[in-house]
Amino acid sequence: MGEAVLTVAVTLGVLVLFLVVAAFGYGFLRPERAALLRRRPPRFPRHAPVHPHEVAVLIACRNGSATIGSTVRSARATGAQVFVVSDASTDATAATATAAGARVLELATNVGKPAALHAAYTAFDLGGAYRAVAILDDDVLVEPDFVTAALALLADDVAIVVGHNVTWWPAEHRWNPWLAKRAYSYWNYQAIVRRIQSHFNVMNCISGSNSVYRTELLDVLLPQQPPYIVDDTYWVLETHRRQLGKVVYAPRAVAQLQDPTTGRDWYRQNLRWLWGTFQGVIGHRVGRRHSRFDYAYLLLMLHWALYVAGAPATLWLLATAGPGFVGGLLLMLAGQAFWIALAAWRLGRPRLLLFLPTIVLTDLLYRVVLVHALVKAIRQPTVDRCVWSSPGRIAHPGAGAVVPIRTDA
Repeated sequence: MGEAVLTVAVTLGVLVLFLVVAAFGYGFLRPERAALLRRRPPRFPRHAPVHPHEVAVLIACRNGSATIGSTVRSARATGAQVFVVSDASTDATAATATAAGARVLELATNVGKPAALHAAYTAFDLGGAYRAVAILDDDVLVEPDFVTAALALLADDVAIVVGHNVTWWPAEHRWNPWLAKRAYSYWNYQAIVRRIQSHFNVMNCISGSNSVYRTELLDVLLPQQPPYIVDDTYWVLETHRRQLGKVVYAPRAVAQLQDPTTGRDWYRQNLRWLWGTFQGVIGHRVGRRHSRFDYAYLLLMLHWALYVAGAPATLWLLATAGPGFVGGLLLMLAGQAFWIALAAWRLGRPRLLLFLPTIVLTDLLYRVVLVHALVKAIRQPTVDRCVWSSPGRIAHPGAGAVVPIRTDA
């Protein structure tokens, strides 16, 4: 039985490698050839410093009355003016946001997040009245120093500052395995990949839920309808491709995010994110230019392939040439337990260790999601509109104050 499972797992890893090659072939054969960049350092635009009073907060919301009030209040606590666009909501979104202190634009037709953001950006003349805009999701709680922490890294050549993601994990959901998995994933990704990518300005993924953008950049990006299912994937790729500025990570600009609490929502959200990622790889012809970003992205994709194939291949080797299947499995669990223990310590969540079995299982499932997303992107490399259904939300309690949490990455 164990050998059969390993055989299937290794076959899945080989399939991923084949699909990655197929995706690159698709990118080469279908689109027109992109001109190679000359080997020279990019010249980024230079901008004047931005002060806290020159930052606005913009939130697109559809039927988010259970959370939008708390999100607006947490954003207002930063000292910034908050603007909300209700994307044809049928609940009390507009009234709740207004009562919380936001200026609200109501749309009669559901147009999707990117178009809604552009409508509000234009209607409120944010590009003319402010120097930077923090775009938040409608269920995010930001710390009071979120804006100042982000501005501390908004150097004159920086276009986007990416916030630090923390899973909002309320007591009534303390034993939810999907929240445990996401809390661990955020810590692991931000502690390693995101810090390295930020240092070398090769960040391929930003937090669409809590990032700060210069208005000079939004003036260029927001009028464009993203052809991918994830809008921020398009924005970050355009920023790199057109050399509109650096993209950096601000580990002290903390935002607590609502993450899926069911397996179905977790799978669908990850599928959408990865689908959008692979759409960007295909649509922006990643790997076809001589640039640091392309080289770094190729290394990242190699990491994905090794990630998918690595676990089953390691188990295979341990089972056939090492201590056997059970011994090899226990050895791998011990290694995973070390990282989870480190995350539990840094996040101040000791109970995270108790989720070791479920984190390992969902980590294996994530490999399936990655393969599914790659196939989906090959079959549908673009979308007409960037519209989707959000996972179920948890209503924020009380006044919506941000719950303090250790966020060391």
